[in-house]
Order: sequence, then C-alpha cells, then structure tokens
Amino acid sequence: MAKFSLTDLMSEQSKGAAETKQSPFKIEHIQLEKLYPSKMNKYIVEDIRELKSSIELTGLQQNLLVRPKGDGYEVLSGHRRLKAMVELYDEGNEQFKTAPCKITRAADDIQAELQLILANSTSRELTDYEKTYQAKRLYELLKELQDRGHEIKGRKREIVAQLMGVSTSQVARMESINNKLVPELKEEFKEGNVNITTAYEISRLPEEQQQEVVAEQEEGQPLTPTTAKEKRAEHDAKPIADIIVEKSNQGAEKMFEERFGSLVKQFASVLEALNDVGDPEKRTKYSKKMSDLVAKIEAALPKPEEMADKEFEERQVTIFDELTARK
Repeated sequence: MAKFSLTDLMSEQSKGAAETKQSPFKIEHIQLEKLYPSKMNKYIVEDIRELKSSIELTGLQQNLLVRPKGDGYEVLSGHRRLKAMVELYDEGNEQFKTAPCKITRAADDIQAELQLILANSTSRELTDYEKTYQAKRLYELLKELQDRGHEIKGRKREIVAQLMGVSTSQVARMESINNKLVPELKEEFKEGNVNITTAYEISRLPEEQQQEVVAEQEEGQPLTPTTAKEKRAEHDAKPIADIIVEKSNQGAEKMFEERFGSLVKQFASVLEALNDVGDPEKRTKYSKKMSDLVAKIEAALPKPEEMADKEFEERQVTIFDELTARK
C-alpha cells in the first residue's frame, strides 16, 4: 500500500509553495501573549517541572508549531513548552518573553488538527490513553476528509497504524477500547488506573459484565490484566443455553417494542384525554378511539405458532453468532 501523505491533502496554496521549493514553514520569534493553546489539544500538559528546569538552563531546544488565527497564533505543537515558558516569564525571566515558532500554512482545521496530532506523537512520550485517543481522532479526521471529497487510498485502520507507527492489530485493540469500553472504565483508563491490556480485555465483555467490573472495583477489588483475562475466560465458558435464554429475552423485548410500542403510547394518550373530557359527546368520541386501539392491539398480537417460529429462529442465530465469535 502506498504511504499516506499529509502533503497530498494540503491546500492549493501550500502545494504551490512546495512546487516552487518554498519552505512550508516560516520561523519567527513571537511574543507569548500572542500565543494561544489550541482547543483541539487533548494531550496532558501537567507536570512540567523537569521541562521548565531544562528550558531555564539551556533555552528552548525545539520550536513551537503554530498557525495564524485571529489576532495571534494558535499553538499546534508545544503546549507543555509554552506553559513552561509562560511560568518562567511570570517569575521574572525576561528572556522568555518570546518563543521561536514555526508558522505553518495549514489553513484548514482538519489539516491543522492532523498536524497537531502527528507533531505530538513525535515530540513527546504519550500515555496509552493519549495514543488510544489519537487513533480514534485520526480515524475520524480521515473520515471527514473523505466526506469532503478527498481520495483516501487504502483501509483507514492501516493508514492510522502507519501514521502512528504501530501495528494494525494494535490499532484494532484501540478501536475496541474506544468503541466498547464503558465510560466509567474509560475514565479509569484516562487517569492511568487501568492499563491498555486490561482496558482491551474488559472492552471485549458485554456491557452488563463490564458494569460488574466497575462495581467490584468500587468495592476495592484491583483491576489487573490477570483479573481482566479471568473475566474474559468466565464469559467464554458460559453455557450456550444461558446465552440463548439471554438473547431470546432481549429479542422478545425488542419485538414487543417494535410491534406494540407506538400503540401503547397512543392508548395512554387517549386514556389521559378521556379523563380530562367533561362533554358526553367528546367522551363517546374518545371511547370509540380507545375501542379501535384495543382492536388494533388484538390484531397485532402474534399467534402462538408465530411465537414458536420466532423463538426457534432467534435460538439458531444466537448459537451461530456465539460459536463464530469464540476463538
């Protein structure tokens, strides 16, 4: 697969600059008061003590990446460096009044965010949560570009893996965490209380079992890769018969909602209106409506043989899905 190139997605102005061999960046020293952290930045900017000491002793060793915005510049890469310099300047270090910045020509928000993500991935050590967020956001940005008419060659998972410098299987694990892990455990993952292996194993469990994990953790039970794998093994060992009962119950609830949900709401509405009517003629009118609704409900009721066929069909699908899902 040909490598994905961010340059190919640049604006015509940026392409023109590349064709005339002009640098896509311009270097300037910009006053700190004109530099604004990007709202697109979701990376951690805390714990800058060591970085701050390093900058104070040796100066800024890497330029900030910014783009013009409003009356100043939006920082795309270098938020921790910017925070450290602001603190140093506030403490009276006048030499940090300005920061050397690379000014990018990226005019599009999607391009800017792609540059922000990729710059952060190479300029600092990311947490597992940040990498997982990065995978999710890269996929979303590629989808947005595609929706705008840009041609994205190849599978998005492979492109994300290429941009992040990881395997496609690792991106698949991150997708499972992003799409399936319950919010409570995502927050624990974000805070560093759950590692990526544990988060992935738990994300493969049904939501109900994940909530059991949440409850157990609140009671003080530690959540480790070992306990996560035990939960997975417990789920995989669950008898097929139990799973069939669960799936059948879920199917019955869904079927009832689909077939009777709107009728029940209409019935309740008519009853409520009937209670508020004092006019005998209107009462008769609403009573007729209620009788019609009752007739509709009776007509919609499934026949016993239909229910038996439906149950048989649900069981067959459940068994097939469960057997093919297991490894």
